[in-house]
Amino acid sequence: MNKNHKQRTVVFIKPESIQRHLIGEFLKRFEQRGLKLVACKLIAPTAEQVGKHYPDDDSWLVPTGEKAFKSYQDKGIDPGISPVELAHKIRKMLIEHFADRPLLVTVWEGPNAVALGRKTAGSTNCLLADIGSIRGDFSMESYELADDYERPIHTLVHASGTPEEAENEIKVWLEPNEILDYDLLDETVIYQKEWGKVKRK
Repeated sequence: MNKNHKQRTVVFIKPESIQRHLIGEFLKRFEQRGLKLVACKLIAPTAEQVGKHYPDDDSWLVPTGEKAFKSYQDKGIDPGISPVELAHKIRKMLIEHFADRPLLVTVWEGPNAVALGRKTAGSTNCLLADIGSIRGDFSMESYELADDYERPIHTLVHASGTPEEAENEIKVWLEPNEILDYDLLDETVIYQKEWGKVKRK
């Protein structure tokens, strides 16, 4: 088996989803994709933990701020602050949103796990999320609604954006012994050629 075909991705089931009793429904979506659950824990993160997930450095602030700034400009809105200042504002809201609320942290494994995790979650702009994705099926959120209440948009789940991001997030939220290494029977179909043939007499 070529281990290069295996990826891991981090998926959060966020506090707003837990309040709506959607844990089982969302776990089922990732299982139905064929991904393997290798870690799962319910926590109430501290502000410090959340701050590590959304780091106070240019690697997170610059792309986040530029993306948000462009989104405002596309709507003809002047945020009145620079992209980096906007990112700091978003980071503060995210920390306040996640800290001390129940959060289900999961890790999924399989071929193309990151891309499949993102596709299963759907667009972070919930109004544009495809029907069939989690956000397309279960969210009525918009950036405008979130802005009016000065809170982050309720995107229901988080899914890692890249394999590198996933590995960094795993280090933030989990100890190595919390990730299980085990086999699923259907992995034989994925990773091997000789399976399930009829035995001829």
